[in-house]
Amino acid sequence: MARYKVLQGIDYPPNKRAEVGDIVEDIPAQSVKWLLDSEIIEDADKPTKKTEKPVVEEIKAEPVAKVEEPAVEDGFDAEATDGDGDGFLQDGTKFQRPVEEK
Repeated sequence: MARYKVLQGIDYPPNKRAEVGDIVEDIPAQSVKWLLDSEIIEDADKPTKKTEKPVVEEIKAEPVAKVEEPAVEDGFDAEATDGDGDGFLQDGTKFQRPVEEK
């Protein structure tokens, strides 16, 4: 008699239950084909198909570009521009000042 390994829990006649991993021999013949095709059971007497796990590549973080401030003599830049549009020149330095209207 054929033996089958249960891959998903099933109820089958007459009032029987098989859980994952059970080896059963009394599955109704008319149900065997579709249960095998649906991979709910597998033939316990045949070697199992090895399912290859998908290879997951690690996501590598791209290096962050360093933004270097332009070299300014003594820290003060008389020709500074308001690059971020906040109304101040040389933000975050001791030379920070409001933009003068021209």
